[in-house]
Amino acid sequence: MVNAISSSAFRESLAHFASGVTIVTMCTPDGPVGFTASAFTSVSLDPPLILVCVGRQVSLHDRLQPDAHFGVSILSQEQAWLASQFSQRRLDRFRDVPRREGPIAQVPLIEGALAQLECCCHERYPAGDHTIVLGRVLHTSTTHGRPLVHFKRSFGGFHGEMP
Repeated sequence: MVNAISSSAFRESLAHFASGVTIVTMCTPDGPVGFTASAFTSVSLDPPLILVCVGRQVSLHDRLQPDAHFGVSILSQEQAWLASQFSQRRLDRFRDVPRREGPIAQVPLIEGALAQLECCCHERYPAGDHTIVLGRVLHTSTTHGRPLVHFKRSFGGFHGEMP
């Protein structure tokens, strides 16, 4: 039998994995909602699918039902303040945020993000204290810049050579 590790030891180990940073958004009758997510990846090219892990306590968790539309903005190095703002509780996360409405699903997308994806919720899978959400990508746009990186509970930049 294998001994279970503590939550704090597991969290510390995972903090050593560098990842990109996204903001996931959607529209609700009460206005736009969104949160910072680093648990994001591509899944499939055909059909075009992405995956984002959504904590059960996140404001839009229960709204991400099949066929719901949402946006994903992949942040640039200059947008660390947005990642911090969208990770706060009890705050107008969209205050002073440059955004636009996506052309297909009319979801809020962060201006200046390296990539913006409009998605439709394709599947949901319960996974501990999170839900794995597969999104079918309906539209994308990209721009140039350096990515925002999350490592050891801090935001930073990528300093390698850029193509």
